[in-house]
Amino acid sequence: GKRYNRETLDVLFKGKSIADVLDMTVEEGVDFFSAVPGVRDKLETLKQVGLGYIHIGQQATTLSGGEAQRIKLAKELSRKATGKTLYILDEPTTGLHFHDVAKLLEVLHELV
Repeated sequence: GKRYNRETLDVLFKGKSIADVLDMTVEEGVDFFSAVPGVRDKLETLKQVGLGYIHIGQQATTLSGGEAQRIKLAKELSRKATGKTLYILDEPTTGLHFHDVAKLLEVLHELV
């Protein structure tokens, strides 16, 4: 049950199939895609907001509310800065472990 047909799974990038890549954690993906800045940078942003442990192909419905919120934040953070964006965060650390709060605060301080 890898969701893909044999022909799709036979296509490899750096020795990995799409199923192998989707099974990687975000942290593993940062290393794997180190030479592909467009992918690496987005994965690095997910890692910076404390989501390095989730799998790249993880179903959105299996994410906690806090994880989903941090994915939305990472999406915004990876957008090109225009200097005209105002972020309003409503209790962004609710439900987060202390370690994840610290990581999130580091990322938010970089916005200033």
